[in-house]
Order: sequence, then structure tokens, then C-alpha cells
Amino acid sequence: MSFGNSPADRGVGNADLDRLRAMAEAARAARLAGHKSLFRRLAERLRPHRQEPGGDPQGNYGTSDDPGR
Repeated sequence: MSFGNSPADRGVGNADLDRLRAMAEAARAARLAGHKSLFRRLAERLRPHRQEPGGDPQGNYGTSDDPGR
């Protein structure tokens, strides 16, 4: 009786696991190299850009640091 611990028990089901593990390692290496996925680039392009700090002091759309206003 085998409990799946021998190399002979390793079958087709583990081939899928090995393939997924290799894909995850490749994706991790690409992220470490600075590559961004198509989805991440699209999301960054569609996200509204925040106003840079230190810009126009009156350009913060209704908020004011002066409490006397």
C-alpha cells in the first residue's frame, strides 16, 4: 500500500503542479526585474493621478490649511 511518498507515485497530477509552480517563479522573477503585467499597466493608466504635494496651494479643491477661512 502506498501513501504517495515514493517517486513512482508521482503522476500526471503533479505535472500540473510543477507547471503552475514554474509559471509562478517566472512571474516572480519578472516582477523583481521591474516588469509590470498588462493589467497593472492598464489600471495605472486609468487611475486618476493625484495632485503633487507642494504645487499650487489653492489647487487642493476646497480644502484649506487656514482655519480662519
